[in-house]
Amino acid sequence: MKLLFLLSLLSILVVADEEPRTFPGLLSSEVFGLDGGLEMFVEQRETCDQAGVQKHFHPAAGTLVYVLDGVSQSESSGEWKNYSQGEYWFEPTDWVHGGEPDIAAVEGCTKLLVIRVVEEGKAPTVFID
Repeated sequence: MKLLFLLSLLSILVVADEEPRTFPGLLSSEVFGLDGGLEMFVEQRETCDQAGVQKHFHPAAGTLVYVLDGVSQSESSGEWKNYSQGEYWFEPTDWVHGGEPDIAAVEGCTKLLVIRVVEEGKAPTVFID
């Protein structure tokens, strides 16, 4: 019984000590309730190291990424493409990306607006170890 109690306590401490994973440069994040059991996540990010994004996917209806400032890049179309201020791209549901070793360097920093619609209660991003 004591062993069970100690193991339970230890598991609580380990889980409480883990920091939640997020994207580098997350400036703001808001969630808006929508009809039909959906939520819209709106995030602003600023990053100077796109290669620093961990491998992940979004169990969303899709993700729209709009470049507010700078240049960003995506492989969502099947090949790497640069996107400049005022341009955007769409990421399909469950598309695994991030952590790519072959990503080309982009000079300067990038500010993005990211919008995705997710079923209520689902995480907008799932990180892959």
